[in-house]
Amino acid sequence: MAITSRREPWSEAMHYLFLAFSMILTFAMAATGETYQVSPDGGGDYPTIQAAIDAALDGDTVELTAGTFIDDGNRDIDYLGKAITVRSQDGNPQACIIDCQGSERKPHRGFHFHSAEQDGSVLTGVTIRNGWATLPPHGGAILCEEGSSPLITSCVFSGNRYSAVYCCEGSSPAITACVFTQNEAQEGGGLYSEASSPSVSHCDFIQNSAEWNGGAFLGSASSATFSNCRFVRNSSAYSAGAVCFFYGSEPAFVDCLFEENATSSSGSSGAVQFFCFVTGTLDGCTFVGNSAGTAGSIVSTGKMSHTIVTGCTFWGNSVPSGAIVSGGELDVTIDNTIIAFSLEGQAISAGEHTVALTCCDLYGNAGGDWVGGIADQYGINGNISEDPLFCDPAAGNFTLQACSPCTPFSPPNSECDLIGAWPIGCAGTPVTSITWGGIKGLFRQ
Repeated sequence: MAITSRREPWSEAMHYLFLAFSMILTFAMAATGETYQVSPDGGGDYPTIQAAIDAALDGDTVELTAGTFIDDGNRDIDYLGKAITVRSQDGNPQACIIDCQGSERKPHRGFHFHSAEQDGSVLTGVTIRNGWATLPPHGGAILCEEGSSPLITSCVFSGNRYSAVYCCEGSSPAITACVFTQNEAQEGGGLYSEASSPSVSHCDFIQNSAEWNGGAFLGSASSATFSNCRFVRNSSAYSAGAVCFFYGSEPAFVDCLFEENATSSSGSSGAVQFFCFVTGTLDGCTFVGNSAGTAGSIVSTGKMSHTIVTGCTFWGNSVPSGAIVSGGELDVTIDNTIIAFSLEGQAISAGEHTVALTCCDLYGNAGGDWVGGIADQYGINGNISEDPLFCDPAAGNFTLQACSPCTPFSPPNSECDLIGAWPIGCAGTPVTSITWGGIKGLFRQ
């Protein structure tokens, strides 16, 4: 994909450099103790991963050779509260796989952290697949509970059931440079946080699904933070194709991409939903090609929740009610944001409550731009309706032409800084014609 970050776009090469740096740093941190090797065939210093952990002391490393680890001792793994590192030998998660072989009849997960592990307990460079956690607490790949907050880096979670990673009881792991793909759950297909606050950065959530809410992520009483993450083609049957927060949560998303997430339920949110005493922040995020069912939206807020949108770009989304919908008792604040070329619905649906816009560009949306409850804000507080002149949206390039009205302090927004998630990137001419089929093909990997 072309888009991963806001002010300084990340290329795929930069993404993998970040992964390599993370692995090098992790190896350096773990270099002070003994290293014990474990192989899928039972060879090495110990026959299973759990046997090696049982013998390890704080500061030691359990190194896994390439191959697929199965059966008891290589699943339902417990760190026992130890500050150790479990890692693949070469840092390649595709080559080092823990296959839990879980099922509804015989549930198994990858790792269980429940002894107050902190960031000295490190898991890095492995794939965990086919985990199954039938009953709460969930977490088919990893369960973190009782205040456990390990460091999880450069891992892949694939094909796990009932949330790949589940955090509860004040467990707030740091999750960096991981991939969540094709995981399923009733709620929170990729990651579920309940009364916990994970920190998630440079992670990809791709094609995860939920029967109810939050195809990629569900947060309840959670202050989770996400930075430089990508949410792509996640789905839910009921609400929030990508992300859902409720019950007193305070989430923050910085420089994240939401692309082609979807839900089909009436009145639902294709990408993000904040509901029931939530204060949610979206800063520098990009929303492209998301969709929702009848009366649906891309970002929705309701029931005593407050949403703050700053420096974001919305383009080519297809939602009946509008890209951003205010359905609650509290205000929505939108600053320095572009909402352009929605294929269905108006830019914003204000409902009965205030949506306050400053330095925003609403343009070319199928159902109207400055209409309804926000009509009187057009032309004041730096709000405009002009073609933002992206460099090449058909190729996934949402940087701005030098002559764009959304560039910093330029007419007709001479009092406003940069509008949208992307800076000046070219001096070319705009692409003015694009089909829905073209939009859907922009970021496929």
